[in-house]
Amino acid sequence: MKYQEMLAFVSFLNKSEGNDTEEWKTALRKVNELMEVMGPYQMRQGDGTYRPITPEAYKRIEAVFDDAVNSVNAYVKGQPAGPEDVRMPLMKNFSKEFLARSYVEYKNVKPNPDVPLHDAMEHFRYENVELSDADLQKVGGVMNSRVQLTIDIDGKKTRGVFTKRSSYDPKGQFDALCDELGTKYGKFASFFDAMEKSQFLQGGLIGNDPTLFYNRETGQVYDSDQQAREQAVFNYHDSMGMDAYPELEREFEKYNGDPDFFNALFDYSTKAEKLSTSLTVNNMILGLKPGDNIDGRNSAMSSVANLLGVSDLIAKSKQIAVKMPSGEFQTGTFMEFVEAKDITHVDSIDEMRVLGLDAYEDKDVKLQLANLQVLDYVCGNVDRHLGNILYKFDPETHKLTSIKGIDNDASFTRNLMTNSRSLSQLPSIHRMRVIDEKMAEKLLSIDEGMLGATLHGYGLSQEEVDAAYDRLHNLQERIRQAPTFDPEKGLEPFDQGNVEQGLTIVKTEDWDKFSLHDLQAGNNYFSKIIGVQDMLTTDSMVTDQMKRDVACSKRSLQSMLNPENSANLLAKAQSHKPMFGVSDRYQNVLNAMAAYQNAPSPEDPVHSDGHEKWQRLADLKRAVDTYRQQKKDLGHLKPDGSPSEEMKGKALSRIEDVDKIGKFADLLLEQRKSAIDAEKTLQDAERKQGELDAFKALSPEEQQIILDQRKAHEQYLNEDLSIRVQNSLAEEEDPMDASEDLDFQENLSMDAMEPEQ
Repeated sequence: MKYQEMLAFVSFLNKSEGNDTEEWKTALRKVNELMEVMGPYQMRQGDGTYRPITPEAYKRIEAVFDDAVNSVNAYVKGQPAGPEDVRMPLMKNFSKEFLARSYVEYKNVKPNPDVPLHDAMEHFRYENVELSDADLQKVGGVMNSRVQLTIDIDGKKTRGVFTKRSSYDPKGQFDALCDELGTKYGKFASFFDAMEKSQFLQGGLIGNDPTLFYNRETGQVYDSDQQAREQAVFNYHDSMGMDAYPELEREFEKYNGDPDFFNALFDYSTKAEKLSTSLTVNNMILGLKPGDNIDGRNSAMSSVANLLGVSDLIAKSKQIAVKMPSGEFQTGTFMEFVEAKDITHVDSIDEMRVLGLDAYEDKDVKLQLANLQVLDYVCGNVDRHLGNILYKFDPETHKLTSIKGIDNDASFTRNLMTNSRSLSQLPSIHRMRVIDEKMAEKLLSIDEGMLGATLHGYGLSQEEVDAAYDRLHNLQERIRQAPTFDPEKGLEPFDQGNVEQGLTIVKTEDWDKFSLHDLQAGNNYFSKIIGVQDMLTTDSMVTDQMKRDVACSKRSLQSMLNPENSANLLAKAQSHKPMFGVSDRYQNVLNAMAAYQNAPSPEDPVHSDGHEKWQRLADLKRAVDTYRQQKKDLGHLKPDGSPSEEMKGKALSRIEDVDKIGKFADLLLEQRKSAIDAEKTLQDAERKQGELDAFKALSPEEQQIILDQRKAHEQYLNEDLSIRVQNSLAEEEDPMDASEDLDFQENLSMDAMEPEQ
């Protein structure tokens, strides 16, 4: 609550001249009463702190707040016909900029005698959450970017994903990628350092096609001989325009021809492609600027869904502040899990693999799709791809009964929309085709102040909020012009050349009067559902990306094991060793690093458990961990692992050397895990494709028997544990068999509800 600014505005209202109607006098009196009762809680006390509030005092002030808001609304809406009172624009501006927003803040506060009201309103969008012992152990005292948690919200245990508060930082992301690759491939560190400094990111050349290094159809990598490698690297160099960056060009020429350089560039291109896609969405389509908040957009969209009366249409999100073991709070967004099918995790034997489009024709689903594309349009969500929708089927009829949107953080684009403009995954009004009658009425009832207050407190810029209202206004204009669907005439065919056509209002009882094909147009959501059915019933489970990931990760791992990549780390660490009195902990790191360096590399680094190289790496990890812990015990490192201020000179260099060695070891272990996981993913996909081919070869009746058996097994797994334990005891079985099934159930449910894409 901007109390001082509000107070100044109210003072100006008190002195303004105009028609002293009863409505004006009542509104002004109620606003002054509000400022008076809020003052003691918004002004610092003598000791510099703010005053807390009791639940009783909160209720008394709430009544005053309600009166002020209702009185101002009555004045604004009660303007008689004729010239507008000169005071009206002032009161409207006060309501929009101050009163409505502070009202939203106050209504979202949970009164706590230990928390000052000023602070509570300042952080009104965040709910404080304390992790359970189990969840504390899971995060290990460090909250990563995305963590699965079970937390208490409003007295209810809720499972979901916590995303740490983050800001858009394209340069930081690109620099981190270059730093990672410079650490992984130490002998090419100067190349990636030059890339980081060469304005490559600003030149828009961060990513390119990784298939310059391999064949998309066969998965064959172009490294069969030196000539093939050099040609692939040259093609990549040429397509990326590296010769426009002299320092980078010099570094390129230095390493060109090295087989490991091929692998390093292959690794870079694979990671840069993903980063480039992210930057394209965030920068060019969403319109984010460096420093803009990212995670809060999920929760902001949940608030708009509530405003539109469709809160169940997307996974519920809210901003929370998680209390860590240190006592500090980590802020971010919590998104609940949704029990529905995610097309990125559909099994080989699943109804979605064989269902025809008729299973998707439910009238409630069509209504939900229409509402979801309206919600996404108002919120400017530019990333509603097929994987960002979950699907729920009736276990008996095998019909799609509901859909739900997830991962809504690519929302609130700054880009303005016209009736005919589509933006990435976001369809234009022209392509929406239909809108529900109740949704249309709700949209027409929302004004700029209501939408602004709803979006207040989520870290959105005024430009983003204004763009949301512009989209709302466009939609309202089209609704006022839209005809109502007439079942006798049917739905007018869609004509992409006629940009003024496309939106028809549909009554609740008429959603079963047309098919998905009748409603599809361009990239609208009815087309997306048709695409889901087509993709799951025709596409191979073995993808080009799986083959590429296996090829790239294996070669990257082999290159990382080259002693040249770690030689410089060891040499630097040895150069910082003191002439006399080197500590055992530092010497142990040097010895372990040397032992790792001298151990021969396995011929097959992926399938080499127990090989001497991995044993020496494990020894190195232990030596680094011991060094860090002892440094913390001595006070040379802070609890977060950073050096304390008194560490300087070679003492500081030694700490930094061990950190770099530790990071290299971590990246090497991650790369091996990545290679193992990539190979397993491909093998699982090939196995599942075989299962799917065999399943599709069965008759519909045989397919149904198998699906019913699976459904029965899932229901069995979902039985109450206590009943199953009692049954097993009655049959003189080991009750632990039941708990093993529950473990299996947990794995299944997590796969089904996993929201990450």
